[in-house]
Amino acid sequence: MAERDDRRVRPGRARSARAGRRARHVLVLGTALLAFTACTQPPEPTVPPIPMSSETPAAPSVAPSGPGGGPAFRPCQAGLECASVTVPVDYANPAGPTIPISIARRPATNQAAKAGVLLVNPGGPGGSGIELVQAGVLPREVTDRFDVIGFDPRGVGQSAGLDCPLGPDTPYLGDPDPGDPADEAATNTAVDNYDAACGQRYRDLLPHLGTRNVARDMDRIRESLGQDRISYLGFSYGTSIGQTYAQLFPTRLRTIVLDGVVDVTKPGLDSAQAESFENSLRQFDTACRLDPTCPVRTDPIGTLDRVRARVTAAPMPVAGTTPLSAGLLEIGVVYPLYSKSSWPQLAQAIAAADRGDGGPMRRLADAYFRGSNSDTYNAVTCLDNAWPTDDNQVVASARATEARAPHFSGNVLVSGLTCSDWPAPQQPLTPLENYAGPPMLILGTTNDPATPYQNSVALAGRLPGSALLTYRGDGHTVYTNGVPCVDDAVNRYLVDGTLPPPNTTC
Repeated sequence: MAERDDRRVRPGRARSARAGRRARHVLVLGTALLAFTACTQPPEPTVPPIPMSSETPAAPSVAPSGPGGGPAFRPCQAGLECASVTVPVDYANPAGPTIPISIARRPATNQAAKAGVLLVNPGGPGGSGIELVQAGVLPREVTDRFDVIGFDPRGVGQSAGLDCPLGPDTPYLGDPDPGDPADEAATNTAVDNYDAACGQRYRDLLPHLGTRNVARDMDRIRESLGQDRISYLGFSYGTSIGQTYAQLFPTRLRTIVLDGVVDVTKPGLDSAQAESFENSLRQFDTACRLDPTCPVRTDPIGTLDRVRARVTAAPMPVAGTTPLSAGLLEIGVVYPLYSKSSWPQLAQAIAAADRGDGGPMRRLADAYFRGSNSDTYNAVTCLDNAWPTDDNQVVASARATEARAPHFSGNVLVSGLTCSDWPAPQQPLTPLENYAGPPMLILGTTNDPATPYQNSVALAGRLPGSALLTYRGDGHTVYTNGVPCVDDAVNRYLVDGTLPPPNTTC
């Protein structure tokens, strides 16, 4: 199980960044859960070939770097300025095919006191940095002093976004149940079909979507903007990008904030995230029992288990879309656990399903897959981590996870099988060592379901001189969530480089 955004339950999606709090998940959620009033299964997409070219573009969107050069910005949505930076598909072949990396800039409102350029990423893999900047969630203390730059990483949104022929929900339309040989075999077949179709459509691009190339693209953005150094803010999977950029280009950083750390030292097949979601489900259970308005307060997890048994026996029909299967139920529960503010929607969805109405839970699952590009999530996760190539090893690991995280072990099975046969070779990331850049500010939330708190502790321990800021609370990532103790410390560090005292807890 890779942290979506970390490593996923699928979900490190360390899925951003996203539960209706702001424009990100673990991956980027974009829209409040209450806004999902309808859900239809999208038709199988017909898309044009990925925009790659082996020739020099006739009208490049980026002038050569250097004095007077830079991206050709134009006005775009939400009062931003948009442009694109042309980069090689394969940095080992810089004269070969290229793709555009789309960027959006929110200029500093106080240009006379500008501290520099701040690049941001909301998580994923698959989240859009452009959407994060459009959402305007960063505090005024930051937007006054920085040109804020969001970018869609390669394979996302306007940067040659993936759209595989079979939807990423394909393996969840059944019951990915570790321990049931028939369900395991059916899940494996569904995953193989998904992998093969995606590989056929994007054969030439998939090997080049890993985070090292995303970091190289980020440095091309820095160079195109004429900046010697940049500041960086990464949430969830964005911390993988930040760690990789710090490894490749440490002297190009001015300040760097990582919120909800993905542990790049872990293998892809790891139960830690599933166990974190199981812990968050228990936290939800406790909170619901104490809330007189909670519709399942008598026995939240027991009610969920009753629904689970029902959809395992026969998927629950839902008008206008595919039925609520056991696999989609698992995803529907994952989605609102990213943010404590979405727990009421989870309770309502469980109660509705217990009455025989699977619509609310089915819409939660659909929202999860729409929250960011799940095809890109798979593509990046399968490259960035070391995965077993033996399906039997995946099945054995998922069965072992069932004992510790019974509500989320299906995700371990699906993600492991997806990556064991992924149609591009693995390129596992390596830990950041002998770091020579500026001190980092590392944020960790004690009950983060998607990126376990210990990830942040471990990274801070490997980086002498950097600071760990602990938030005692629930939810995935914390900066910009209205916690003054956290927001003030991050704002101060970004603007003037002052770290909070060691072992600060909020």
